[in-house]
Amino acid sequence: MRPSLTRPVRPETLYQRNRQTPDRLNNSLRRTYDLLRSTLQNGHGDQFLVEGELIDALSASRNTVRAVLQQLAKDGLVTRSPKRGTRSAAAVKLRINQLSPVREFGGDASIRTELKTLEYRTLGGLRLVRERLRLPPDWTVLMIESLLMQDTQPLGISVSYIAMHPDQSRDLEFNEPDPLLFLERQLDVKITGSRTTIGATAADEQSAALVGVVLGAPMIFLEDILEDASGQPRALSQFRMRSDRIAFTACASRSA
Repeated sequence: MRPSLTRPVRPETLYQRNRQTPDRLNNSLRRTYDLLRSTLQNGHGDQFLVEGELIDALSASRNTVRAVLQQLAKDGLVTRSPKRGTRSAAAVKLRINQLSPVREFGGDASIRTELKTLEYRTLGGLRLVRERLRLPPDWTVLMIESLLMQDTQPLGISVSYIAMHPDQSRDLEFNEPDPLLFLERQLDVKITGSRTTIGATAADEQSAALVGVVLGAPMIFLEDILEDASGQPRALSQFRMRSDRIAFTACASRSA
């Protein structure tokens, strides 16, 4: 007997099948979640969330708002308690179109971010890093691994590979984990640009323990290549950051 073949359901058909009868303008759990999450991440500091106000502001049903708040709490973006209600957790907004030290990541003096060194060492090999930094044979690589902190809260892990000229590897003080400041203050290298790539990954056992998330939690992966005035790469930095505490902001314009 020939097995029956079923055609795959087209996405737009599936959307219409799952669509509820709208009793309000926004009856979509996904749209409501995305809208509230982005609003909270673009807000200022902790915010107290009132369910009735959210129903009106989002034009969503009470059940939808409650489900969204439950998901936001599960994702670590809000905290909920019977006595204290629901509060949002402040997010650090990284300005990816501006080159700045880590302590200025938040763009706000009230948001203090810093790097705390976990380990540093000089590496002679690591061919892949040498190739990406386009290093001459006699140059070495300094590796600095750090915790990205907001006050006492770990936000992520940073690993930086810094290109070291033979004449620059002597008599250095390894007390500056920020690669941009290390290059400019310790090596007297002026950094004029960077190339940034952003992706996603999951927390492994070590990163989960260091930043305080569960194993497998979604994390933001950001890679930054710092370049000097001649376009020579001088540092390759890789960040694993908590997706519930980090957001990105950038400005764009259209040419005439």
